[in-house]
Amino acid sequence: MSNTGGTKQQQQLPSYLTESLIKRSLEHDLQRTVTIDRFTAGPATAAGDNYLSDVYWIRVEYDGGSAEKRLLAKCMPDVGDRGATLDVLDAFRKESETFQHLLPEFSRLVSATGKEQFGAKCYYATTEPVRTIVFEDLKALGFRMCDRTKGGLDYEHMALVMRKIAKLHAASMLYAKQSPDHERRLITRYAYGLHNPLEKPEDSRILEALQKGLDKFISVASGWSELDPAVLRQLELIRPTFKERIADCVKPLQPSARYKALNHGDLWSNNMMFRYENETTVREIMLVDYQISTYGSPGLDLVYTLYNCPHRDIRLDRREDLLKEYHQVLRDTLKRNGYERVPSFEDVKEEFTRNEFYGLVCAVTFLPIMVMERSTDLDLSFDAFFKEGHGELIRDAQYNGTMFRQAVVPILHNLHARGIIQ
Repeated sequence: MSNTGGTKQQQQLPSYLTESLIKRSLEHDLQRTVTIDRFTAGPATAAGDNYLSDVYWIRVEYDGGSAEKRLLAKCMPDVGDRGATLDVLDAFRKESETFQHLLPEFSRLVSATGKEQFGAKCYYATTEPVRTIVFEDLKALGFRMCDRTKGGLDYEHMALVMRKIAKLHAASMLYAKQSPDHERRLITRYAYGLHNPLEKPEDSRILEALQKGLDKFISVASGWSELDPAVLRQLELIRPTFKERIADCVKPLQPSARYKALNHGDLWSNNMMFRYENETTVREIMLVDYQISTYGSPGLDLVYTLYNCPHRDIRLDRREDLLKEYHQVLRDTLKRNGYERVPSFEDVKEEFTRNEFYGLVCAVTFLPIMVMERSTDLDLSFDAFFKEGHGELIRDAQYNGTMFRQAVVPILHNLHARGIIQ
């Protein structure tokens, strides 16, 4: 008989986080019957750290107290705008398939021992009673997230990020080359990420939210003395077609792409967990949240990551160094596994540069969310962004943040000087 205790935190758990779910998860992994003795659970993320899902930690004792597991349940209830958005993005199907099938294959392709992991071990995935994926708890293995409110990752963290992305991309390229069926699977089942092309841009809730982000930025930044007025004039010209241009720029299968890979799709600091040596030296990274993964130009991952994740002190000044970190590992991994036509560093730079309009999108819509100071006064849930009035309060806090202002101005000046804001 389970005993979840009576703390306030545990009383707030949803009805679908049950002993039955935990039992099924363990039995699916162990391929045998288990008896649950007791479990405790609680929310695993803070407000503003996760949007499309509710995440809970679980500690379970089973088989007469002889065994214990630390799990993480990622739940995607069909409520409000989240449910409709998850359906449009095909997020649950994509993420459960990625964790259960693709990532283990990728690990075997790039490391004979399977030591190179691209995500947490997946125990179970179900749609009943709500869409849920159960993972091993990376925190129990010593991994932790960086604080997104500190303004971004330093060079050591970013170099590790770029090397991990390179291995992910290389593994997907090796997988695609194994057989026509593998490549067809990637093309058809990972055909889009942030925007479903079957949805008209004017009907997309996500694109509408990003449009409101641009509108808010223009309104707020018009009072910034340090921002070149020419930037704002160009943004005003972009505003009427912004949603359509976002939909176009995130198309993964680009005819001129020099190489193709599986993009993670949402590589910002809260979708990365790090493990340290002596509490200070970062040694290992694990990626989480593959809900909008997409197969196509790797420039999408490179741009999204290098615009959203680094600290402002290295975002522009050390961009080429970070792209070199990526290319070296991509090249070495592919060569070691006999891949023909390994992309050159020029190929990598071409994919990055050709997708830099997405960098503008990141700068004025995603970055203010990612560096927003924590608040106990605002509801930062996904649905809150779409509530009239409250959504505007959230955007006020995001776009007036000190760290955002310090970070975005040099980005926009750089994009404008190179003719990308047009």
